[in-house]
Amino acid sequence: MLLTNGTIKGLSSWVPLLALFTVASCLQGQEFPTVLREVPMTGNPVVPAAGPGLLPEFDGGLLQVGSCASCGSSPLGSGLGRSTGGGMAAASMYDPVACGGSGCVPGSRNSYCSEHNSFASRMLTGIYECLAVPDPCYEPGWRPIMDVGMFTECARPVSQQRIRLGTQQHMTNITRNSYRIAPPPIGPTPIPTSTPAYFTFPSMNIYEASIYTEIAAGNVAVTFDMPFCLTAIDQGGGGSGFGNMVVGTKSTVFDCELLQIGMSFKSSLPVGVTISGLGNGLTSIEPGVLVGLKINEDTFLQMNFSEWVPFGGVPPYPGAMLIVAASLNRKIWQANPAVPLFAALEYSGYFFQSGGYIPYQTVESIPFATSSGSSYQQLGPSLRLFMTEKLDVGCGAQFALNPDQGSWGDQQYRFEFRYRY
Repeated sequence: MLLTNGTIKGLSSWVPLLALFTVASCLQGQEFPTVLREVPMTGNPVVPAAGPGLLPEFDGGLLQVGSCASCGSSPLGSGLGRSTGGGMAAASMYDPVACGGSGCVPGSRNSYCSEHNSFASRMLTGIYECLAVPDPCYEPGWRPIMDVGMFTECARPVSQQRIRLGTQQHMTNITRNSYRIAPPPIGPTPIPTSTPAYFTFPSMNIYEASIYTEIAAGNVAVTFDMPFCLTAIDQGGGGSGFGNMVVGTKSTVFDCELLQIGMSFKSSLPVGVTISGLGNGLTSIEPGVLVGLKINEDTFLQMNFSEWVPFGGVPPYPGAMLIVAASLNRKIWQANPAVPLFAALEYSGYFFQSGGYIPYQTVESIPFATSSGSSYQQLGPSLRLFMTEKLDVGCGAQFALNPDQGSWGDQQYRFEFRYRY
């Protein structure tokens, strides 16, 4: 019995070794998948050459496992001397030595043997690569730096709700082209009670609160803008109520990291009461082009070009004009990467092509002064703080550069709150 117990005790000490030997025997000859782990890159890594039967080239220390199906394609077609849909660059009459050479992989583009030794060559090569050889890793979308301007629209649609408070101070030649105010007899007309007798008011102030809605689906959006106005006219007069409602569409037709191009189309509906200076008494359309240009990581340029075309009104005062707006945006501070503060310098220009206005000087009959060849130009700063990806607040001002020709306000101020969804 003791022997038996002694034998059991002796065997029990070998149990762990027997179990390990059994597991090793069962696993002998089994294949295990290779375990890949990230190795910190120090110095110059040894990069194997790419070629038939070899691994694809390394890019930034990361192994690229395949080519990108969209590489080499763009809205304007493929780059010259490249194959479409990825793969090796083919020699052609444009690229006889196939400068690209390497396979097309995400985040990597072919080089076109340009030394980029001057500002002009770097700029032109950058524009060409943006248009014809886009980076396949770039994901088009709205970004805060693209949409800083208070007087300039963004080229990229985004679903949002905007509340704006604004004022236009000392607005002169108020009936010019019937853009904001209708001329007599449907517009505000002072009653001549003494000499001199005015046929239109010297100036007026407009205070406005508006709700703007933009509903975007991909690259296309519809917009609605409904203002509530208060007008204060020199020599007495004015009123309050809803102004003209503006509905429109916006779309992005091209988007790469360097350049965004969009189209817009607005229609103004004569909702405001004209006799109180709340509307212009006509329907108008405003087709336009929206442009965004990336200058560097912290600087961006917004530009708008549109043509305002009126229909109806009191002839011969309504007339077309070209509207140009630009905003140079710069990130100046951030509490953290999600809370940046941007500053902008904004320009607005209104170039009158036809139409006219009623000057307020004393005359024996209502006069007509032509608008052709004149312009209103404005310049001013703005600030915008993005608090989250959904919320931002901003304020901006513009001042007339040529008030001697009149203005939409010698001083204009805007305050905005926006919520994106």
